Amino acid sequence: MENQIFQIINMITKTFRYFICLMLILSASLLAHAQGVPKAYEAINYQGKVNSKQVRFSLAEGYISASSLKMYLPGKIRPLVFEPDAGVADANNRLKFIPVPQGRPDYFILDNMQEAYDEIPAYIAGSYFFNNKKIAVKFWVVKSNTH
Repeated sequence: MENQIFQIINMITKTFRYFICLMLILSASLLAHAQGVPKAYEAINYQGKVNSKQVRFSLAEGYISASSLKMYLPGKIRPLVFEPDAGVADANNRLKFIPVPQGRPDYFILDNMQEAYDEIPAYIAGSYFFNNKKIAVKFWVVKSNTH
């Protein structure tokens, strides 16, 4: 009886050790993978207002389809998110941003949208379309405090 208890404890200990080793190996590989993925663009942050609502625009300089807009509504915890409806701007360098998830009728069209800029624009202009109205918008670059 004592020998059987010893064998059971030994088996549980071995299983536990294998489990811990497996978890360490998986954690290390996930960590290495997460750190090894370089970002292909630089995010430039802009902000502005539309009808007194705060809007933040993240320009993915170098990979424009990763850009996004966030509109903050009063009384709401989460912002409305708008993402490009196409991977590139049109022939006039305009890019349409649609709500995600879809279902809302409003959208933005931003001008002078390029995959890469020689000099980062001080502002990005465009239009916000809501209830069949076109509202001019302008987003100013947010200066970072890093030197």
